[in-house]
Amino acid sequence: MTRLLAAVLLLWSAAGCAAQPQQRGWPEWQAFAEGFVDEQGRVIDWTAESRTVSEGQAYALFFALVANDRERFQRILQWTEKNLAKGNLDKNLPAWLWGRIDADRWGVKDPNSATDADLWLAYTLLEAGRIWNDAQYRALGRSLLEQVKQHAVMQVENGPLLLLPGREGFIDGDRIRLNPSYYVPVQLLRFQQEDPQGPWRRLLADYAAWLPQLAPLGRVPDWAQWQAGSVVQDKETSGVGSYDAIRVYLFNAFGPSGNGSAAALQDAVRPFGSMLDEIGRVPERWSNGNAGIEGQAPVGFYGALLPYHAMTQDDTGLARAKAALDKARNNKLYGQPAHYYDQVLILFGKGYADGKYRFDGNGGVVLTWKR
Repeated sequence: MTRLLAAVLLLWSAAGCAAQPQQRGWPEWQAFAEGFVDEQGRVIDWTAESRTVSEGQAYALFFALVANDRERFQRILQWTEKNLAKGNLDKNLPAWLWGRIDADRWGVKDPNSATDADLWLAYTLLEAGRIWNDAQYRALGRSLLEQVKQHAVMQVENGPLLLLPGREGFIDGDRIRLNPSYYVPVQLLRFQQEDPQGPWRRLLADYAAWLPQLAPLGRVPDWAQWQAGSVVQDKETSGVGSYDAIRVYLFNAFGPSGNGSAAALQDAVRPFGSMLDEIGRVPERWSNGNAGIEGQAPVGFYGALLPYHAMTQDDTGLARAKAALDKARNNKLYGQPAHYYDQVLILFGKGYADGKYRFDGNGGVVLTWKR
């Protein structure tokens, strides 16, 4: 089965290269950048009132590094710092939401931070500093990491370390809201290497302990909460998984499998594939119990699951995902119209499946163009 899976991935990758022998680099990143990133470096979600979110800026920065697109990397970073971080990422975590304020003004609409974006920014800057040998990028990444430690890492009394989803609004009395998709094992390992006295490996170990309890069937919800001594179903979203939780399967598939906590997390999400095989599709929503399976997933979910199917050696799931992507492909983008979030999930998932990037045992990114 492993050999068959490898052969399918190889044939898919080779077929794409054969169809466009003149293309070099990462054509799908170029298509995304041309369609969703303006000349200033702003990532635009056209189907959501042309807004920009810090998550999109962070993802695009990572993709630019993977593509060795250093000029666009700098523009994305500059726009983010100028418009979301009051001109100084050294001292300010970026606001998560920017868009139209009224008929004549655009700007920050919500100054709260989004920890997933902040960690992707920190990770990408650290890796850009290492790969491009740029001390300024590394220093800026470390500054962001220190801010996350200060504002978004919380020690529960007699309990685990928790990663708050943002600076404000996630603690309500004895209830702390959590987002499982904000934990990325390769990032936490890389941060521990950069910051040996930091909380990162402990965060990973605690996450590996509570995620299986939250999702015993491998069906991860979008949100959870810490209350009364354990991580339990979120009272506002009632255990539903969808657009956030799909990233848990993507990010945990990255491994590294040689790390005990990362391997435990892979085991925790593995049963999700049984549900997919049983219903013969990827649903748009599920619950962390036996009910609540609804809808047809957007194409981005199929792209996000490519590394997961490779991890679980699921040839059926891989073929299903490939067919969904092939059907939705439209001039190197996916869907009509092409939605921002679908494209980023596919860039992550298909980019990994196509070998554009991998991760080493310490969480460092390994890039095709550096080999």
